[in-house]
Amino acid sequence: MGPIITMIKMNYTKALTLVVTALMSLVTPALAQDNEVEASVEATLVSKYMWRGQELGGVSLQPTATVSWQGLSLTASGSTGFERADGDEIDLQLDFSYNGLCLGINDYWHTGDDAENRYMKFDRDEGPHRIEGYVGYVCRYFGLQAFTTFWGQDFKPNGDRAYSTYIEATLPFRVGGLSWQVKAGITPFESGSHKEQKEAVTFLGPETITYDSYYYADGPACVMASIRATKQLYWGDVRLPVFAEIHTNPYLQRASVLLGFSVIPF
Repeated sequence: MGPIITMIKMNYTKALTLVVTALMSLVTPALAQDNEVEASVEATLVSKYMWRGQELGGVSLQPTATVSWQGLSLTASGSTGFERADGDEIDLQLDFSYNGLCLGINDYWHTGDDAENRYMKFDRDEGPHRIEGYVGYVCRYFGLQAFTTFWGQDFKPNGDRAYSTYIEATLPFRVGGLSWQVKAGITPFESGSHKEQKEAVTFLGPETITYDSYYYADGPACVMASIRATKQLYWGDVRLPVFAEIHTNPYLQRASVLLGFSVIPF
């Protein structure tokens, strides 16, 4: 299987390069437009923090601020849990979009990824930042995006860099006065992992077991499938979308229900 997986990765990398090149050719005509700088801010409260099939915390407050100009946008967002054990997260996103086509980079930082919780430590192999690039196409009928990690602690158990990849398809629609969104996410090959420990009871008695915890999965797998229903509410100059979601991870055979709402001035 080794040569086959290597070939898949090479083909994916070539395809990603071709798509990025094609999208960059669109930047020049887009920048010719005379648009003003726009900015937005919002805050979301969720009963449980779920992300790409992973549970990252309990009740959480997630603020977002975005500045955009001529298809180029810079977004700063984060998450802070109500429980101290949930820690904090800071995300930065640089994105360019044109006629539904988009490409960009995401920078993720979590407390606990560095022993001293240093944000300013930038080290490709040992630093707490995880950076990924992505390309995709999003319209009113569907969305398809691919994300690949190229910076940070993203290694397989054998020490090779994993280039953890996540591909997500989105299908939006309206039924019964609600906005619905169905999502499915897969990883095409083995992702990065780290060592974790857990207590187990064996025939020899209590024992501490060390195992590999994968960022997505140990091979090709569907790691996320979800459905969300959203109702738009308004209060003066504020939009208040309220949502409920069933979020599952078929690979881990887990499922969660979460509720939340956002506060969006307009």
